[in-house]
Amino acid sequence: MNYIISILIFFILIIIQFVIPKYMPLNIWTLYPNFILMFVVYTALNKGIMRGQITGFVYGLTWDVLSTDIFGVRTLGFTIAGYLAGSFNKKLNKNQPLTQIIVMAIGLIVTHLILNITYVIMPASETVFVQNFELSYLIIFNILINLFLTPFVFKIFLAFDRKN
Repeated sequence: MNYIISILIFFILIIIQFVIPKYMPLNIWTLYPNFILMFVVYTALNKGIMRGQITGFVYGLTWDVLSTDIFGVRTLGFTIAGYLAGSFNKKLNKNQPLTQIIVMAIGLIVTHLILNITYVIMPASETVFVQNFELSYLIIFNILINLFLTPFVFKIFLAFDRKN
């Protein structure tokens, strides 16, 4: 039963992350929250390093398959974020919103750094690099939106987790 709920959550998160933003206005699409990374950080923070890494790898690989980014970038970023968040599993109070925000900030910074460093090293084209450089101020707003929503989304994940 636990596997069925995990697969259901997987498909719900994929739909929320990839399908719903397609129907939103373009200016909101660039500031859409990263629910998949929130789930990876939540899982790692509550279940430990290994579950965090596996969740990050699976969701990152799925993101890479469904997107046009350089293949493997999200997989690497989410796996490292899962590892780092999982390392705080027994060291911090996971139910405090401030703890959740700090750990999520670490995950967001790591994934954005890996993505941007990869595009600097291996730009897909000059326009992608220029576009990423010009839109770098949106990264800050994106991080702030994710951090603001983190405690609320963690409560939703916790409600699903308690039903298991």
